[in-house]
Amino acid sequence: MKQAGPTERRARLDWRVLWRPVVLYAAARLLVLLAFVVAGAAHTGLGLRTATSSWDGGFYLRIARHGYPTKLPAHGASVLAFFPGFPLVIRGLHAISGLDFFAAGVSIVGIAGLAATCGVWLLTRELADTASADRATALFAFAPGAFVLSMVYSEALFALYAIALCWALLRRRWILAGVIGAIGTATRPDGLAFVVAIACAAYVAIRERDDRRSLLAIPISAIGFVVVQLYIWAHTGDAFAFFRAEQRGWNQHFSVFGSGRYEDARSIWHTITQGTGPDWNHIAPLAGCVVFVAAFVALVRWRPPLELIGLTAGLGYLGFASTDVGLRPRLLMVAFPLSMALGVKLRREPWYSLVLAVSAALLVVLAVATAGTLYITP
Repeated sequence: MKQAGPTERRARLDWRVLWRPVVLYAAARLLVLLAFVVAGAAHTGLGLRTATSSWDGGFYLRIARHGYPTKLPAHGASVLAFFPGFPLVIRGLHAISGLDFFAAGVSIVGIAGLAATCGVWLLTRELADTASADRATALFAFAPGAFVLSMVYSEALFALYAIALCWALLRRRWILAGVIGAIGTATRPDGLAFVVAIACAAYVAIRERDDRRSLLAIPISAIGFVVVQLYIWAHTGDAFAFFRAEQRGWNQHFSVFGSGRYEDARSIWHTITQGTGPDWNHIAPLAGCVVFVAAFVALVRWRPPLELIGLTAGLGYLGFASTDVGLRPRLLMVAFPLSMALGVKLRREPWYSLVLAVSAALLVVLAVATAGTLYITP
Protein backbone atom coordinates (compact mmCIF):
# COMPACT_ATOMS: atom_id res chain seq x y z
CA MET A 1 0.00 0.00 0.00
CA LYS A 2 1.32 3.44 -0.90
CA GLN A 3 2.16 5.60 2.11
CA ALA A 4 0.39 8.95 2.34
CA GLY A 5 2.52 11.93 1.39
CA PRO A 6 2.98 15.09 3.48
CA THR A 7 0.22 16.97 1.63
CA GLU A 8 -2.27 14.16 2.22
CA ARG A 9 -1.33 13.95 5.91
CA ARG A 10 -1.90 17.69 6.31
CA ALA A 11 -5.38 17.40 4.85
CA ARG A 12 -6.37 14.43 7.03
CA LEU A 13 -5.01 15.77 10.32
CA ASP A 14 -7.32 15.02 13.23
CA TRP A 15 -6.39 17.31 16.11
CA ARG A 16 -7.66 14.74 18.60
CA VAL A 17 -4.49 12.69 18.00
CA LEU A 18 -2.52 15.36 19.87
CA TRP A 19 -3.26 13.48 23.10
CA ARG A 20 -0.06 11.58 22.32
CA PRO A 21 2.39 14.50 22.60
CA VAL A 22 0.31 16.00 25.42
CA VAL A 23 0.73 12.83 27.51
CA LEU A 24 4.47 12.70 26.78
CA TYR A 25 4.89 16.35 27.74
CA ALA A 26 2.88 15.94 30.95
CA ALA A 27 4.87 12.83 31.95
CA ALA A 28 8.18 14.62 31.39
CA ARG A 29 7.06 17.64 33.40
CA LEU A 30 5.93 15.39 36.26
CA LEU A 31 9.33 13.70 36.24
CA VAL A 32 11.13 17.05 36.43
CA LEU A 33 8.76 18.23 39.17
CA LEU A 34 9.60 15.15 41.24
CA ALA A 35 13.32 15.80 40.64
CA PHE A 36 12.90 19.36 41.94
CA VAL A 37 11.06 18.04 45.00
CA VAL A 38 13.90 15.60 45.67
CA ALA A 39 16.42 18.43 45.33
CA GLY A 40 14.34 20.55 47.70
CA ALA A 41 14.13 17.76 50.26
CA ALA A 42 17.92 17.54 50.30
CA HIS A 43 18.43 21.29 50.66
CA THR A 44 16.52 23.24 53.28
CA GLY A 45 14.83 26.33 51.91
CA LEU A 46 14.86 25.19 48.28
CA GLY A 47 11.22 25.31 47.21
CA LEU A 48 9.69 24.85 43.78
CA ARG A 49 9.52 28.58 43.22
CA THR A 50 13.25 28.91 43.81
CA ALA A 51 14.06 25.88 41.66
CA THR A 52 11.98 27.09 38.72
CA SER A 53 13.17 30.70 38.80
CA SER A 54 16.86 30.23 39.61
CA TRP A 55 19.91 30.94 37.41
CA ASP A 56 18.91 32.81 34.23
CA GLY A 57 15.28 32.81 35.32
CA GLY A 58 16.04 35.48 37.89
CA PHE A 59 17.54 37.74 35.22
CA TYR A 60 14.53 37.33 32.92
CA LEU A 61 12.11 38.14 35.73
CA ARG A 62 14.18 41.17 36.72
CA ILE A 63 13.98 42.52 33.16
CA ALA A 64 10.23 41.89 33.08
CA ARG A 65 9.78 43.81 36.33
CA HIS A 66 12.24 46.67 35.96
CA GLY A 67 13.50 46.75 32.39
CA TYR A 68 17.15 47.40 31.55
CA PRO A 69 19.55 49.65 33.49
CA THR A 70 20.98 52.70 31.80
CA LYS A 71 24.55 51.84 32.77
CA LEU A 72 26.63 48.72 32.46
CA PRO A 73 28.21 47.75 35.80
CA ALA A 74 31.99 47.67 35.87
CA HIS A 75 32.01 44.12 37.24
CA GLY A 76 29.64 41.20 37.69
CA ALA A 77 26.59 39.92 35.88
CA SER A 78 24.11 42.27 34.24
CA VAL A 79 20.66 41.80 32.70
CA LEU A 80 22.01 43.59 29.63
CA ALA A 81 23.39 40.21 28.53
CA PHE A 82 19.82 38.92 27.99
CA PHE A 83 17.57 39.67 25.03
CA PRO A 84 14.12 41.21 25.70
CA GLY A 85 11.85 38.91 23.66
CA PHE A 86 10.95 36.57 26.53
CA PRO A 87 10.67 39.22 29.31
CA LEU A 88 8.39 41.30 27.08
CA VAL A 89 5.98 38.38 26.75
CA ILE A 90 6.06 37.92 30.54
CA ARG A 91 5.33 41.59 31.08
CA GLY A 92 2.53 41.47 28.52
CA LEU A 93 0.79 38.52 30.20
CA HIS A 94 1.25 40.20 33.59
CA ALA A 95 -0.43 43.36 32.32
CA ILE A 96 -3.31 41.51 30.66
CA SER A 97 -4.03 38.84 33.27
CA GLY A 98 -2.91 40.44 36.54
CA LEU A 99 -0.73 37.43 37.33
CA ASP A 100 2.46 38.23 39.18
CA PHE A 101 5.61 38.10 37.08
CA PHE A 102 6.68 34.69 38.31
CA ALA A 103 3.28 33.11 37.62
CA ALA A 104 3.20 34.77 34.20
CA GLY A 105 6.64 33.40 33.38
CA VAL A 106 5.77 29.87 34.50
CA SER A 107 2.51 30.00 32.52
CA ILE A 108 4.24 31.11 29.35
CA VAL A 109 6.91 28.43 29.66
CA GLY A 110 4.30 25.74 30.33
CA ILE A 111 2.08 26.70 27.39
CA ALA A 112 4.97 27.27 25.00
CA GLY A 113 6.60 23.98 26.00
CA LEU A 114 3.38 22.08 25.39
CA ALA A 115 2.86 23.80 22.03
CA ALA A 116 6.46 23.09 21.02
CA THR A 117 6.10 19.40 21.95
CA CYS A 118 2.92 19.15 19.86
CA GLY A 119 4.73 20.99 17.07
CA VAL A 120 7.55 18.43 17.05
CA TRP A 121 4.99 15.63 16.80
CA LEU A 122 3.05 17.28 13.97
CA LEU A 123 6.14 18.23 11.99
CA THR A 124 7.68 14.77 12.28
CA ARG A 125 4.40 13.13 11.33
CA GLU A 126 4.16 15.40 8.30
CA LEU A 127 7.67 14.58 7.11
CA ALA A 128 7.77 10.91 8.17
CA ASP A 129 5.03 8.88 9.92
CA THR A 130 3.12 8.57 13.18
CA ALA A 131 5.47 6.05 14.80
CA SER A 132 8.47 8.27 14.07
CA ALA A 133 6.55 11.25 15.46
CA ASP A 134 5.90 9.38 18.72
CA ARG A 135 9.58 8.47 19.09
CA ALA A 136 10.84 11.94 18.17
CA THR A 137 8.44 13.65 20.58
CA ALA A 138 9.43 11.37 23.45
CA LEU A 139 13.10 12.10 22.79
CA PHE A 140 12.33 15.84 22.74
CA ALA A 141 10.18 15.83 25.89
CA PHE A 142 12.63 13.65 27.85
CA ALA A 143 15.81 15.22 26.46
CA PRO A 144 18.46 15.77 29.17
CA GLY A 145 18.13 19.53 28.77
CA ALA A 146 14.32 19.54 28.85
CA PHE A 147 14.32 20.39 32.56
CA VAL A 148 14.39 24.04 31.45
CA LEU A 149 10.86 23.53 30.10
CA SER A 150 9.90 23.63 33.79
CA MET A 151 11.93 26.77 34.55
CA VAL A 152 11.51 30.45 33.71
CA TYR A 153 13.90 30.13 30.78
CA SER A 154 13.52 31.28 27.18
CA GLU A 155 14.08 27.84 25.62
CA ALA A 156 10.41 26.81 25.54
CA LEU A 157 9.33 29.96 23.72
CA PHE A 158 12.39 29.90 21.46
CA ALA A 159 11.80 26.26 20.49
CA LEU A 160 8.19 27.10 19.66
CA TYR A 161 9.34 29.95 17.43
CA ALA A 162 11.84 27.61 15.70
CA ILE A 163 9.11 25.06 14.99
CA ALA A 164 6.72 27.75 13.75
CA LEU A 165 9.49 29.06 11.49
CA CYS A 166 10.02 25.62 9.92
CA TRP A 167 6.26 25.25 9.47
CA ALA A 168 6.11 28.57 7.60
CA LEU A 169 9.16 27.75 5.49
CA LEU A 170 7.82 24.35 4.46
CA ARG A 171 4.74 26.16 3.14
CA ARG A 172 6.83 28.93 1.54
CA ARG A 173 5.10 31.69 3.48
CA TRP A 174 8.01 34.05 3.25
CA ILE A 175 6.71 37.16 5.01
CA LEU A 176 5.38 35.09 7.91
CA ALA A 177 8.71 33.26 8.12
CA GLY A 178 10.55 36.59 8.16
CA VAL A 179 8.36 37.94 10.97
CA ILE A 180 8.80 34.77 13.05
CA GLY A 181 12.53 34.99 12.40
CA ALA A 182 12.60 38.60 13.62
CA ILE A 183 10.81 37.59 16.82
CA GLY A 184 13.29 34.76 17.31
CA THR A 185 16.35 36.96 16.79
CA ALA A 186 14.93 39.38 19.36
CA THR A 187 14.53 36.55 21.87
CA ARG A 188 18.00 34.97 21.90
CA PRO A 189 21.37 35.68 20.26
CA ASP A 190 21.41 32.21 18.69
CA GLY A 191 18.20 33.22 16.96
CA LEU A 192 20.56 34.20 14.16
CA ALA A 193 20.31 30.51 13.21
CA PHE A 194 16.79 31.40 12.01
CA VAL A 195 18.40 33.58 9.34
CA VAL A 196 20.45 30.57 8.21
CA ALA A 197 17.32 28.40 7.99
CA ILE A 198 15.52 31.02 5.91
CA ALA A 199 18.53 31.41 3.62
CA CYS A 200 18.57 27.63 3.05
CA ALA A 201 14.86 27.60 2.20
CA ALA A 202 15.30 30.60 -0.11
CA TYR A 203 18.17 28.86 -1.91
CA VAL A 204 15.96 25.82 -2.60
CA ALA A 205 13.02 28.00 -3.69
CA ILE A 206 15.17 29.98 -6.13
CA ARG A 207 16.88 26.88 -7.50
CA GLU A 208 13.65 24.94 -8.02
CA ARG A 209 11.09 27.64 -8.87
CA ASP A 210 13.09 30.84 -9.29
CA ASP A 211 11.09 32.28 -6.38
CA ARG A 212 13.09 35.41 -5.63
CA ARG A 213 10.46 36.73 -3.23
CA SER A 214 11.99 34.34 -0.73
CA LEU A 215 14.98 36.67 -0.39
CA LEU A 216 12.76 39.23 1.39
CA ALA A 217 12.48 36.99 4.44
CA ILE A 218 16.23 37.05 5.09
CA PRO A 219 16.64 40.75 6.03
CA ILE A 220 13.26 40.78 7.77
CA SER A 221 14.37 37.95 10.05
CA ALA A 222 17.53 39.82 11.08
CA ILE A 223 15.58 42.92 12.16
CA GLY A 224 14.98 41.58 15.67
CA PHE A 225 18.68 41.23 16.44
CA VAL A 226 19.47 44.66 14.97
CA VAL A 227 16.65 46.39 16.86
CA VAL A 228 17.77 44.87 20.17
CA GLN A 229 21.33 46.11 19.66
CA LEU A 230 20.14 49.59 18.63
CA TYR A 231 17.84 49.79 21.65
CA ILE A 232 20.56 48.78 24.12
CA TRP A 233 22.91 51.28 22.47
CA ALA A 234 20.34 54.11 22.76
CA HIS A 235 19.44 53.08 26.31
CA THR A 236 22.99 52.86 27.67
CA GLY A 237 24.96 55.03 25.26
CA ASP A 238 27.28 52.08 24.61
CA ALA A 239 27.07 50.40 21.21
CA PHE A 240 28.74 47.27 22.60
CA ALA A 241 26.90 47.10 25.94
CA PHE A 242 25.45 43.65 25.22
CA PHE A 243 28.82 42.17 24.26
CA ARG A 244 30.58 43.81 27.22
CA ALA A 245 27.90 42.48 29.60
CA GLU A 246 28.44 38.93 28.34
CA GLN A 247 32.20 39.27 28.66
CA ARG A 248 32.21 40.82 32.15
CA GLY A 249 29.50 38.67 33.68
CA TRP A 250 30.25 35.25 32.19
CA ASN A 251 33.52 35.57 30.25
CA GLN A 252 31.31 34.85 27.27
CA HIS A 253 32.09 35.89 23.71
CA PHE A 254 31.98 34.53 20.18
CA SER A 255 34.99 32.51 19.03
CA VAL A 256 35.10 31.51 15.36
CA PHE A 257 37.13 28.38 16.06
CA GLY A 258 35.45 27.47 19.35
CA SER A 259 38.29 28.31 21.73
CA GLY A 260 35.97 27.53 24.65
CA ARG A 261 35.85 23.88 23.59
CA TYR A 262 39.66 23.82 23.65
CA GLU A 263 39.50 25.02 27.26
CA ASP A 264 36.93 22.34 28.02
CA ALA A 265 39.22 19.63 26.62
CA ARG A 266 42.21 21.02 28.53
CA SER A 267 40.23 21.02 31.78
CA ILE A 268 39.18 17.41 31.28
CA TRP A 269 42.76 16.39 30.45
CA HIS A 270 43.97 18.14 33.60
CA THR A 271 41.35 16.23 35.60
CA ILE A 272 42.59 12.92 34.18
CA THR A 273 46.32 13.60 34.60
CA GLN A 274 46.18 15.42 37.94
CA GLY A 275 43.44 13.37 39.56
CA THR A 276 41.39 16.43 40.50
CA GLY A 277 37.62 16.41 40.74
CA PRO A 278 35.76 16.75 37.44
CA ASP A 279 34.39 20.13 36.40
CA TRP A 280 31.01 19.29 34.93
CA ASN A 281 30.71 22.74 33.39
CA HIS A 282 33.54 21.74 31.07
CA ILE A 283 32.45 18.14 30.57
CA ALA A 284 28.85 18.97 29.58
CA PRO A 285 29.63 21.28 26.60
CA LEU A 286 32.26 18.90 25.22
CA ALA A 287 29.95 15.91 25.60
CA GLY A 288 27.30 17.99 23.90
CA CYS A 289 29.57 18.38 20.88
CA VAL A 290 29.92 14.60 20.59
CA VAL A 291 26.16 14.06 20.88
CA PHE A 292 25.46 16.85 18.40
CA VAL A 293 27.80 15.41 15.76
CA ALA A 294 26.31 11.91 16.11
CA ALA A 295 22.72 13.17 15.92
CA PHE A 296 23.56 15.59 13.09
CA VAL A 297 24.88 12.69 11.03
CA ALA A 298 21.53 10.97 11.55
CA LEU A 299 19.79 14.19 10.50
CA VAL A 300 21.75 14.47 7.26
CA ARG A 301 21.22 10.79 6.48
CA TRP A 302 17.48 11.26 6.97
CA ARG A 303 17.53 14.02 4.30
CA PRO A 304 14.77 16.31 5.57
CA PRO A 305 14.11 19.70 3.93
CA LEU A 306 17.26 21.81 3.83
CA GLU A 307 15.86 24.46 6.18
CA LEU A 308 15.80 21.95 9.06
CA ILE A 309 19.43 21.07 8.43
CA GLY A 310 20.36 24.76 8.16
CA LEU A 311 18.58 25.64 11.40
CA THR A 312 20.31 22.82 13.26
CA ALA A 313 23.72 23.59 11.80
CA GLY A 314 23.31 27.26 12.74
CA LEU A 315 22.29 26.49 16.30
CA GLY A 316 25.09 23.94 16.62
CA TYR A 317 27.80 26.25 15.35
CA LEU A 318 26.68 29.21 17.47
CA GLY A 319 26.69 26.97 20.54
CA PHE A 320 30.10 25.54 19.66
CA ALA A 321 31.53 29.03 19.07
CA SER A 322 30.29 30.45 22.39
CA THR A 323 33.20 30.41 24.80
CA ASP A 324 31.21 29.87 28.00
CA VAL A 325 27.83 28.30 27.22
CA GLY A 326 28.76 25.79 24.55
CA LEU A 327 26.52 22.95 23.43
CA ARG A 328 24.90 22.34 26.79
CA PRO A 329 21.93 19.96 27.03
CA ARG A 330 19.35 22.74 26.91
CA LEU A 331 20.78 24.04 23.64
CA LEU A 332 20.75 20.56 22.12
CA MET A 333 17.08 20.27 23.07
CA VAL A 334 16.22 23.48 21.21
CA ALA A 335 17.79 21.99 18.07
CA PHE A 336 14.65 19.86 17.76
CA PRO A 337 15.41 18.46 14.26
CA LEU A 338 17.99 16.27 16.03
CA SER A 339 15.18 14.61 18.03
CA MET A 340 13.18 14.28 14.84
CA ALA A 341 16.06 12.57 13.03
CA LEU A 342 16.67 10.13 15.89
CA GLY A 343 12.96 9.38 16.03
CA VAL A 344 13.02 8.50 12.33
CA LYS A 345 16.25 6.52 12.40
CA LEU A 346 15.92 4.64 15.70
CA ARG A 347 13.28 2.22 14.46
CA ARG A 348 14.76 -0.95 15.91
CA GLU A 349 14.56 -2.09 19.50
CA PRO A 350 16.30 -2.08 21.89
CA TRP A 351 18.25 0.95 20.59
CA TYR A 352 15.40 3.42 20.81
CA SER A 353 14.36 2.27 24.30
CA LEU A 354 17.97 2.42 25.47
CA VAL A 355 18.49 5.96 24.15
CA LEU A 356 15.20 7.13 25.67
CA ALA A 357 15.97 5.54 29.04
CA VAL A 358 19.44 7.10 29.20
CA SER A 359 18.01 10.46 28.14
CA ALA A 360 15.30 10.37 30.81
CA ALA A 361 17.82 9.35 33.49
CA LEU A 362 20.10 12.25 32.54
CA LEU A 363 17.07 14.56 32.59
CA VAL A 364 16.45 13.65 36.25
CA VAL A 365 20.12 13.92 37.21
CA LEU A 366 20.52 17.33 35.57
CA ALA A 367 17.27 18.62 37.09
CA VAL A 368 18.40 17.63 40.59
CA ALA A 369 21.96 18.88 40.09
CA THR A 370 20.84 22.18 38.60
CA ALA A 371 18.26 22.90 41.28
CA GLY A 372 20.18 21.65 44.29
CA THR A 373 23.91 22.00 43.62
CA LEU A 374 26.48 24.28 42.07
CA TYR A 375 28.26 21.44 40.28
CA ILE A 376 26.74 22.30 36.93
CA THR A 377 24.96 25.34 35.55
CA PRO A 378 21.98 24.97 33.18
